[in-house]
Amino acid sequence: MSADIILSRSAARAPSRLAGAWRSLAGFALLAALPLVFSDPFTLGMVTLSFLGAAASLAWNLSGGYAGQLSLGHAAFYGIGAYASTLLFLKAGISPLIGMWLGAAASAAAAVVLGAITMRLKGSFFVMSTLAFGAVIHISAINLRDLTGGSSGLSIPLQPSAANLIFADKIAYAYVALGLVAAYYAATRLIAGSKIGYSLVAFRENDDAARALGIRTLPLRIGVFALSAAMISLCGTFHAQYYLYIDPDSVGSLNLSLNFALMAIVGGLGTAYGPILGALIVTAVAATMQAHLGDQISGLTQLAYAVIVIAVLLAAPGGLGPALAKVLTRRLAWRP
Repeated sequence: MSADIILSRSAARAPSRLAGAWRSLAGFALLAALPLVFSDPFTLGMVTLSFLGAAASLAWNLSGGYAGQLSLGHAAFYGIGAYASTLLFLKAGISPLIGMWLGAAASAAAAVVLGAITMRLKGSFFVMSTLAFGAVIHISAINLRDLTGGSSGLSIPLQPSAANLIFADKIAYAYVALGLVAAYYAATRLIAGSKIGYSLVAFRENDDAARALGIRTLPLRIGVFALSAAMISLCGTFHAQYYLYIDPDSVGSLNLSLNFALMAIVGGLGTAYGPILGALIVTAVAATMQAHLGDQISGLTQLAYAVIVIAVLLAAPGGLGPALAKVLTRRLAWRP
């Protein structure tokens, strides 16, 4: 009888999974149309940066959203990826297509070491430890002038080539960034629906109960933290090849880490689609303010971000994505 019940439940889930797959495809088809619809240089740049932000926020969300390990040091891994691929390209002539994987490996190794030291800390203690790690990497990038160029940064020569991840047509960058989003979304869905995902959520909701049930989450959390670091490191390489310039502030600042977290919080922590929605909203706000306020952007943008977070937490504590799904479920009988 139990086998019949399991089979019947599996059969009941199949249409829902198929519908979810079709919705995901429809969503990505809509995203793929954005670079074609908004083809002027400014808006296309905004779309590309929103895709890059979505990919980075999806990477952060694996550890910060599903495992509940809120990190403010992920910009360090972003910077490691950017500097690793850039230095290998400038000093040794190694293609960024190879350098980005070496940077991702370095970021993953750093995350394993950091995780082994700090993962036993809880709450604000873990947050502060990741913040300190990010500050160390940022200060090191400033002071190692012979290697990183210090505050002056490093410039990458304009040599359009797919092997160099440098394209003459800016629309190519948008689709490369969208490819990252699609890959990270698929990885998130795969992990979230697996035993690893359930174990991470169990720890996030009640770590004592998870341990009492015999769930050994420490190795899983360190592994997911390392995977998150490697994924966000690849985004750092894309950043370097898109701007053709990096410096400690642009690829390693605290504001960058806050943006990764903010996008996930606005869209919906612990969901696969939330960081994508959050990235579109946050990037649109930043670009709009930049277009209208110019040099006054810095302080007012942070104020706008604060207002967004407060408004979202008051109106939709779980994020805009889950709130929107509930509305669609109630009004349109749409089953998420």
